[in-house]
Amino acid sequence: MKKKYFIYLILIILLLSFSLNTTAQNLKIHFIDVGQGDAILIEATAGQKILVDGGDRKNKITKNLIDYLKKQNIKKLDYLVSTHPHADHIGGLAAVIDNFEVKTVLDSGKVHTSKTYENYLLKIDQNQIDFQTPRQGDLIKLGKTKLRFLHPEVENNNYDLNNSSLVFVLEFGKHKFLFTGDIEKEVEKKLLKAYPNLKVTLVKAAHHGSKSSSFPALIQSLEPELVVIQVGADNKYGHPAAKVLKLYQKLNAKVYRNDLNGNLVLTSNGNNYTVKVEKNIKKNIQNQNSKQKINKKVKTSKELINLNTASVQDLTNLWGVGPATAAKIIKYRQQNGPFTQIEQIKKVKGISNTKFKKWQDKITI
Repeated sequence: MKKKYFIYLILIILLLSFSLNTTAQNLKIHFIDVGQGDAILIEATAGQKILVDGGDRKNKITKNLIDYLKKQNIKKLDYLVSTHPHADHIGGLAAVIDNFEVKTVLDSGKVHTSKTYENYLLKIDQNQIDFQTPRQGDLIKLGKTKLRFLHPEVENNNYDLNNSSLVFVLEFGKHKFLFTGDIEKEVEKKLLKAYPNLKVTLVKAAHHGSKSSSFPALIQSLEPELVVIQVGADNKYGHPAAKVLKLYQKLNAKVYRNDLNGNLVLTSNGNNYTVKVEKNIKKNIQNQNSKQKINKKVKTSKELINLNTASVQDLTNLWGVGPATAAKIIKYRQQNGPFTQIEQIKKVKGISNTKFKKWQDKITI
């Protein structure tokens, strides 16, 4: 009788062991709803945890992110990936470092002048976290999961903040998942040229589905089955653009959005995958297009160019500003610190009073 119970006990232990092992072999990707920003938790097959970006620095957004990670029983992050230093991507990372042990930070290496970026670097330094800047061709192996970096190249100084974004493919089994940060068409064209045969199961839509991204030839070449757009409800930027949604619709890709679906979780065993959504709000693309047209005037009036954060590309949208003048403006703020009033722009060589008068309703600090 004792022998029989002993056999049952062994069988139960083996079954539990098999169940736990099967769970560990699954890949999970959480696209966390942080409003108008990016935050993605990857649970690799060997148990490693990777957080890609951390949403905005607003208290409510940061609290939601921290609470979500704790709900997933996250105690330690093996990698914290900062795709690029815009506030809607790194805003919550200082709080993440405060709440969780972080082993390694993977950063684009692109420097920014914002207070948010300064706080982020300070937390890394205070906690003596390993800091790395992956480049094209770098590979990180996480058991059966791999992170393969596609961008930027070794030299990253030629790009603005968005186009300096870390771009990588997460590989597991027969699936590939593409993470794009906020890259725009300039870089997307380079990716198409460098990786013409790349096919993916999922693409995280670049720059929240902006019309400046999702280069059609690249997306058509990738042939994604799934698209995730990390975007806030009724955002002032008109993201995602109607033409981007139509592109994915034309390719018969299934589109998920944080504003409509809340938190998203993809689970894969390497062969099959499932996607779990928190909610399912329907929105007609045609209605969205009409809404964007109605809000176009309001949107334009709100999108002022911030002299302290604007890239060369942003500044060249101002009347009479070419790349050379834009570079002078950026050099001035790097040497003299952030602008404290918009009139200071006139101290930059080549900025006349006439130019300033044309800009004063279009710039801010």
